[in-house]
Amino acid sequence: MPHPDLRAGPEADLHVTYDRYARMVRRSLGSDIALVSLVEEHRQVFVGADGLHVETAGEVADSRETPLTHSFCQWVVADQAPLVISDARLDDRLHTNLAIPDLGVIGYAGYPIRDHRGTIVGSLCAITHEPREWTGEDLASLQDLAAACSSELAQRGLREEAALAAESAATLTRRSRVLLALSEGLASTRTLGDVAVAVEQVSIDQLGCSRAGIWIDDPSLLAGTSEPARADATLHYVPRTGDDWRSARLNQQLGLDHSNPLGSAMVRHRPVWFRDRAAQNEQYPDLDLSAQIGEARAFLPLYDTDGLALGAMALLWDEARDQTAEDLTTMTALASYTAQALSRALLVQERLDALVTLQSALLPALPRSTAHEIAARYRPAAARDQVGGDWYDAVVMPGGDTSLMIGDIVGHDLGAAATMGQVRNMLRAITWAVDDRPAANVRLLDHALHDLEVEGLATLVHARIETDADSEGSWLAWTNAGHPPPLLLCPDGRGRYLQDGPPDLMIGVLPDVERADQRTLVDDGSTLLLYTDGLVERRGEHLDEGLERLREAGSRHAHLPVEKFLDAVLRDLVDADLDDDIAVMAVRFTPTG
Repeated sequence: MPHPDLRAGPEADLHVTYDRYARMVRRSLGSDIALVSLVEEHRQVFVGADGLHVETAGEVADSRETPLTHSFCQWVVADQAPLVISDARLDDRLHTNLAIPDLGVIGYAGYPIRDHRGTIVGSLCAITHEPREWTGEDLASLQDLAAACSSELAQRGLREEAALAAESAATLTRRSRVLLALSEGLASTRTLGDVAVAVEQVSIDQLGCSRAGIWIDDPSLLAGTSEPARADATLHYVPRTGDDWRSARLNQQLGLDHSNPLGSAMVRHRPVWFRDRAAQNEQYPDLDLSAQIGEARAFLPLYDTDGLALGAMALLWDEARDQTAEDLTTMTALASYTAQALSRALLVQERLDALVTLQSALLPALPRSTAHEIAARYRPAAARDQVGGDWYDAVVMPGGDTSLMIGDIVGHDLGAAATMGQVRNMLRAITWAVDDRPAANVRLLDHALHDLEVEGLATLVHARIETDADSEGSWLAWTNAGHPPPLLLCPDGRGRYLQDGPPDLMIGVLPDVERADQRTLVDDGSTLLLYTDGLVERRGEHLDEGLERLREAGSRHAHLPVEKFLDAVLRDLVDADLDDDIAVMAVRFTPTG
């Protein structure tokens, strides 16, 4: 290791400082050569020199260093004491030293010099080419100059330590700022897509990257993946909304092996770094390179706290750069935070998958024995933890009439889903067993919820299609408990909402509230659409706008078979970023004769 003083400033500055001490020694003692020599493990370095000429010292005059085979100063350090020799050729310890024949060192007087820690690190010495008897005045002058040189060395060492401490503090501050940004950026992420977006943003803002991305080793975790996974691929790119990273898309499926840098990072359990893309491409020529961007790149494995492999991440910079210790520390921290965020996202996704499975299991199969065509759809919210309260049902009564139900439990969580299951089953049982008008059934439901202490509020529409051989069409009776009004589409596509005045109070508020039935004759070929509010409500928009949008979509597609009708309406009204669950049910009235 070079002595710290050699790193304390430019080489020319070092020589200017310590050459002065060598000149003072040479003038004071009249020596042929004077040196400020620092002794290292395998060499000595002359940070100060005077009288060291090419004619007598050869290459040493230019390099200002020799191996220890040519060093007298090493014995000053070893003995921790001055070394004074009149004729080195006569000294038992020095007579074989190569400095005698190669450099003409005969007379030698060297005094220790110390660094800022008080450690003897070399000597200030005077050298003659002939034997020399050193006087007491010579040695006193040399001792004083060695003390002054030690002070200079100590000050330089202290300045270096202060600079290193300041640099360390600045590095710590930068690192703390980066870690805080990483923590804040990833703390609120919930889905894999959220994590991918946050990782790239933090990497760009805090690490100066141009791109950052995540690959995971379980394709089933990527909801909405459009392309089938190859059998030999185990790493899968996590796309982001509006993602335009073409190179990542081209290499979205990679092996967990040494065929690519991401797989290699996972197999090696350590980061893989390339100064530029040429270095990467030389090692991995088989990757799709057609859309490569950036220069420097790093690939880091992602492991959770239990050591489970989650995937790997890639970081790209626009410029070529060498990896520093600070880079490694910061990237390792980023990988750790990212792995924690991925673990949370995967746990959340597991829970949401369970919720969607529960919700789907609670939705009933539609009856096949009804004389009318019925179709239904359920769409969970884009934020899948919003699953819970929307439901539909249809029951064929013992006498042949068909009862229809659609409702929405207040709340969007597991509790709402559980309450939905209870309410749906209660109303289904009441409807089939009592076989009464819709308003009477809903009144019974209100009492049952109160008496059985089922807590929850809900809106619903309960309807009944009544057969009447004497009528041209079918009678529809319904009651509305605070729910959006049903849409009735005539055979020619004209639509109207079934709403005569405000709806009744939602259920779960007052068990004794009065409820009213409404009744209308429906022509054969008409379509009845029951739905929950997520189909028509939008943030910042009046409900009337959503209802008109639904009426237009229903009229536009009323000619389609009932299954295709529902799909077309949902396609027109529902986007990918759905804020709320949606349940819809459509009934096509067919002739009963």
